[in-house]
Amino acid sequence: MALVIGEVKPGFLADDNRNATMILVPPQNGGAVGWGSVYLSFGCDFGDATLRTAIYNNGAWRVGEIKVASTGGRVTLPIQDGDQKVCVARIKATATDPGTCPVGYMLEATLKA
Repeated sequence: MALVIGEVKPGFLADDNRNATMILVPPQNGGAVGWGSVYLSFGCDFGDATLRTAIYNNGAWRVGEIKVASTGGRVTLPIQDGDQKVCVARIKATATDPGTCPVGYMLEATLKA
């Protein structure tokens, strides 16, 4: 099993594209290593966060939003076979959202049995 943790950059995508975080994912159910299932989840503290997610697969992007609450557990973003990379950026959760609360991610991958 592989495990990677990291932080989503502070600031908003609308203010600067450099505020986005790119996460490369291993090939679910494939690859030379023989990866199995892949899981990507997010958590935050000190405030709620809304994240724009864009997942690249086979020449196209699936774009969506997820809400991550400081009072809740991790929020999982479904990874599908063929997904290669995920771009994550903050968008304003509220009109007064400063975009500075810490948001972390965890990428987990299993090996095929």
